[in-house]
Amino acid sequence: MPSQANLIAFLITALIIILIPGPSVVFAVGRTLALGRPAGLSTVVANALGTTTWLIATAFGLGALLEAFPVLLPAIQIIGALYLGYLGIQTLRGSSKRHDEIVNQKTNSLSLKQVFKEGYLVGLGNPKVAVFFLAILPQFINPAGSFILQFLLLGLIFEAIGTISDALYVMGAALVRNWILNTPRRLTTMIATGGLMIVGVSIWLLISTFEGL
Repeated sequence: MPSQANLIAFLITALIIILIPGPSVVFAVGRTLALGRPAGLSTVVANALGTTTWLIATAFGLGALLEAFPVLLPAIQIIGALYLGYLGIQTLRGSSKRHDEIVNQKTNSLSLKQVFKEGYLVGLGNPKVAVFFLAILPQFINPAGSFILQFLLLGLIFEAIGTISDALYVMGAALVRNWILNTPRRLTTMIATGGLMIVGVSIWLLISTFEGL
């Protein structure tokens, strides 16, 4: 099992990454504003199933690879931390565009089945989640325990937090539109702050990795 220190560090990292609006949040909030709360919540559930597909595939695929080549773990950790920093910088650079992406998302009337299908595909293609599972989550695995079991445990915790967070975004979308979406600067400031936090996590992970070598 992960150590207590690793579990706490994982929770902090997961919260920072999840709370920053990414493709899934933008899509779910856009669906809510365009089609209503049921469509938004359906999108959240479908998105969670899409990202869980990534979780299961990565747990068994990456687990088998690291069992055969354990020396790859430090390299994966370093690459993951660097790429996380890149995502943080990209979040900063794109913060001013998120307002328009959410407010101006256009869509025709869709059935919940179609909304669910598209939500699943968005979750399956979410680059932030793919990077997290492939390169970030392994940094919190205890080498003395089962890689796959720990990966699934931490991954399911990540999924639970992400689903709750996305659902809260959807439930509060109407209020957010009144207070934030009508003032682009507020949303830009929130997302830019999140980008800085992601860069900070990236630097912390790099330092921790090199200290452990």
